[in-house]
Amino acid sequence: MGRELDALDLVDGKRLSIVAGPDGMAAVPEVQAPDGSWWRAHPGDGVAEALLTMLAAAPETSTTGSFTVRAWAAHSVAGERAIAVDQTNESVIVGEAAVVKWATHLLQGPHPAPHRIEVLRANGFRSMPTPWGLITWRPGDGPETLVVNVDGYLPGAVDGWTWAVELIAEAARLPAPRTAAVVAAATDVGTMVAELHSALSITAATASQADADRWCAAAFATLDQAQALSSSETADLLRERRDEIERTLGGLGALAGGPVIEGHGDLHVGQVLQHAGGYVVTDFDGNPVLPAAERVLPIPAVLDVAGLAQSLTHAAIVARRHHEVDDRSLSAVEQAARQAFLKSYAGRLTELGHAGLYDAAPLRAFRLQQVLREIVYAARHLPRWMYVPDAALPMLLDERTIGAP
Repeated sequence: MGRELDALDLVDGKRLSIVAGPDGMAAVPEVQAPDGSWWRAHPGDGVAEALLTMLAAAPETSTTGSFTVRAWAAHSVAGERAIAVDQTNESVIVGEAAVVKWATHLLQGPHPAPHRIEVLRANGFRSMPTPWGLITWRPGDGPETLVVNVDGYLPGAVDGWTWAVELIAEAARLPAPRTAAVVAAATDVGTMVAELHSALSITAATASQADADRWCAAAFATLDQAQALSSSETADLLRERRDEIERTLGGLGALAGGPVIEGHGDLHVGQVLQHAGGYVVTDFDGNPVLPAAERVLPIPAVLDVAGLAQSLTHAAIVARRHHEVDDRSLSAVEQAARQAFLKSYAGRLTELGHAGLYDAAPLRAFRLQQVLREIVYAARHLPRWMYVPDAALPMLLDERTIGAP
């Protein structure tokens, strides 16, 4: 099972252990056997239930050894079942009321989620699964990292790679596109993202020149990686239009002096769940492609907006791949969704008195950087995804010919 580094006792012979193995560190639920030995627990063994019992009795914030417990909901519920779709955590539904996520691959700290969730709770943001609590671990003098997260369970919730793709596909099946449902959804999501940023506005600061230089350098490094790793046709396109791409990305170096916030950091439709009550945003772990120290840094609000906007384009590309759609209708639907999202976001942010957080000028540059990151990700981790950035890159580069933002 690996070498135990630390452990937090819960209740009734159950504990959370931090274990080092060949694939790195992991948070492991364990149960004690009659002979006193400890064994890896599985859903049904009651360790997730024990965690909720401990949270229900704990003060809002407490520290035990190297562990810090934040408890926000005093509920003890019973009955455990696994969720098989989560690849970065071991997720267990408890009592059909809460989801306990054991971090089976610990991200190197510092971890952005604890502070961002605390800020969102304190400022009344409700468009996220209700936070029940979380546990962090600080190894020695090292940075704090998240090991367990507990949220309210949303029955029937689906992420945007399902609901957005299906909405877009349905709207584009006929030569005359039916955009009403897509526009309504994109409008709701734009409103939600504006309210997210408004709640995070208390973290606002001013970008330094070092920040702007870092964003610009990262974008150029991603461009080089994408050109080296992309398919031959896309590599040719990147080479042919390199000057244009560099001019666009180079604008990121001029963002010094603008506002930054502790934003989501990795916002796309896959992070937006649709459920019976509407839409919620999840996963405040920051961008996994960045070093840990950078994941916690403030970002321009437009970076989140660009990620979500570009992912609507990617959802349309997925829809074309897996559904029978009319290409002209699909293009119209994709543009309508993206425009509705951007309009709703900017409008709601203005209504909330935080229009100054959003500068749309770098939107194109950050969208382009996201496409380049998708190329690198597909090449290194998920080759079957490469068709998405292969299609998205020329679409984005040619948008100016049809007046899209």
